[in-house]
Amino acid sequence: MNMEGASAARILEMLADRFGALQAVAYSSIKLSRYVSECEMSMDLLVAEAVLEFGEDLRNARKIVGESTK
Repeated sequence: MNMEGASAARILEMLADRFGALQAVAYSSIKLSRYVSECEMSMDLLVAEAVLEFGEDLRNARKIVGESTK
Protein backbone atom coordinates (compact mmCIF):
# COMPACT_ATOMS: atom_id res chain seq x y z
CA MET A 1 0.00 0.00 0.00
CA ASN A 2 1.57 3.27 -1.11
CA MET A 3 0.66 5.87 1.50
CA GLU A 4 3.21 8.51 0.56
CA GLY A 5 1.57 11.91 0.68
CA ALA A 6 -1.78 10.56 1.87
CA SER A 7 -3.58 12.39 4.65
CA ALA A 8 -4.28 10.73 7.97
CA ALA A 9 -7.98 10.62 7.10
CA ARG A 10 -7.27 8.87 3.79
CA ILE A 11 -4.94 6.33 5.43
CA LEU A 12 -7.57 5.49 8.06
CA GLU A 13 -10.18 5.15 5.31
CA MET A 14 -7.97 2.69 3.40
CA LEU A 15 -7.26 0.69 6.57
CA ALA A 16 -10.95 0.56 7.47
CA ASP A 17 -11.83 -0.67 3.97
CA ARG A 18 -9.18 -3.40 4.06
CA PHE A 19 -10.17 -4.37 7.58
CA GLY A 20 -13.66 -5.21 6.34
CA ALA A 21 -12.57 -8.65 5.08
CA LEU A 22 -11.12 -9.61 8.45
CA GLN A 23 -14.23 -8.32 10.16
CA ALA A 24 -16.41 -10.49 7.89
CA VAL A 25 -14.43 -13.58 8.94
CA ALA A 26 -14.89 -12.62 12.60
CA TYR A 27 -18.67 -12.23 12.21
CA SER A 28 -18.86 -15.54 10.31
CA SER A 29 -16.84 -17.33 12.98
CA ILE A 30 -19.08 -16.07 15.76
CA LYS A 31 -22.19 -17.13 13.86
CA LEU A 32 -20.67 -20.49 12.92
CA SER A 33 -19.77 -21.20 16.55
CA ARG A 34 -23.44 -21.89 17.20
CA TYR A 35 -23.30 -24.94 14.92
CA VAL A 36 -19.76 -26.40 14.97
CA SER A 37 -16.97 -26.92 17.48
CA GLU A 38 -14.39 -24.19 17.85
CA CYS A 39 -11.61 -26.35 16.38
CA GLU A 40 -13.49 -26.38 13.04
CA MET A 41 -13.78 -22.59 12.81
CA SER A 42 -11.51 -20.33 10.81
CA MET A 43 -11.00 -17.98 13.78
CA ASP A 44 -10.90 -18.43 17.55
CA LEU A 45 -13.84 -16.75 19.30
CA LEU A 46 -11.59 -14.59 21.49
CA VAL A 47 -9.74 -13.40 18.41
CA ALA A 48 -13.04 -12.73 16.63
CA GLU A 49 -14.25 -10.59 19.53
CA ALA A 50 -10.94 -8.69 19.58
CA VAL A 51 -11.18 -8.08 15.83
CA LEU A 52 -14.66 -6.63 16.22
CA GLU A 53 -13.52 -4.39 19.09
CA PHE A 54 -10.58 -3.17 17.00
CA GLY A 55 -12.97 -2.46 14.13
CA GLU A 56 -15.02 -0.23 16.40
CA ASP A 57 -11.86 1.59 17.53
CA LEU A 58 -10.80 2.03 13.91
CA ARG A 59 -14.18 3.51 12.95
CA ASN A 60 -14.07 5.87 15.95
CA ALA A 61 -10.55 7.03 15.02
CA ARG A 62 -11.65 7.58 11.43
CA LYS A 63 -14.62 9.62 12.63
CA ILE A 64 -12.44 11.75 14.95
CA VAL A 65 -9.84 12.40 12.24
CA GLY A 66 -12.61 13.26 9.78
CA GLU A 67 -14.13 15.76 12.22
CA SER A 68 -10.80 17.38 13.00
CA THR A 69 -10.04 18.00 9.32
CA LYS A 70 -13.27 19.93 8.69
